[in-house]
Amino acid sequence: MKPYIIILLALITSYCAAQTVSPPEGYEARENLRELGSVSGTGNVKTFDNRYEGTKGTPYVFEVWAPGEIFLKSKKKVLVKEINYNCYDNELVYLDPATKAIRLINRYTVDLFYIFNGSDTLLFVPIEPENDGEFLFARVLYNGGSMVYKRYEKEFVRANYEGGYSADRKYDEFADKSSLYISRQNDEKYYQVKKSKKQILVAFPGVEDEISSYIKSEKLDLKDEEDVVKLLKHYDSL
Repeated sequence: MKPYIIILLALITSYCAAQTVSPPEGYEARENLRELGSVSGTGNVKTFDNRYEGTKGTPYVFEVWAPGEIFLKSKKKVLVKEINYNCYDNELVYLDPATKAIRLINRYTVDLFYIFNGSDTLLFVPIEPENDGEFLFARVLYNGGSMVYKRYEKEFVRANYEGGYSADRKYDEFADKSSLYISRQNDEKYYQVKKSKKQILVAFPGVEDEISSYIKSEKLDLKDEEDVVKLLKHYDSL
């Protein structure tokens, strides 16, 4: 193995050892990043050249790539120096340390992954927003029996500056969007959190009155992720 690769792996291992989130048990020792190259379905991924002045934004969750750790269904975990999640195409990607090419990881081989964003350790897990078997990755905001997830989304808005009724928008843009989902303990269904209290009560059969009263007494804003986490903590305490 070349010396610079040994140094790189040592630095990555040292960085991730300092994180406070404990990884799932039962996984083998850390694998070399090249392990990803042997996973079926891994390869190059299409990219969007943001140097083109007609496009603003990015299809990725984060503009700056960060270190991460991927846990595979094969019970192996892989440290990655630069990882990101393309929420526009639902693709987990990383930068090849040798070529800096953006490479795709087969999402069907992934159990979960962490992104170490500065001092924050962000956990992403698969969820099924439509409860139809089609999954994407969402960030876990709360896990106390029930769970709260943040789904990052991107909307591609095309330029519109021609004609008398145009929006005078001269750039294509990846516009940020996000939505919150919850799942109750011992319930495999996912519920999207909407701003209407009536809509969210559907997710709490049998305790609708208690949940309704709590939302009212605490003046919870169901568009605020901290308030949604507070609500699920209360539900788990019942």
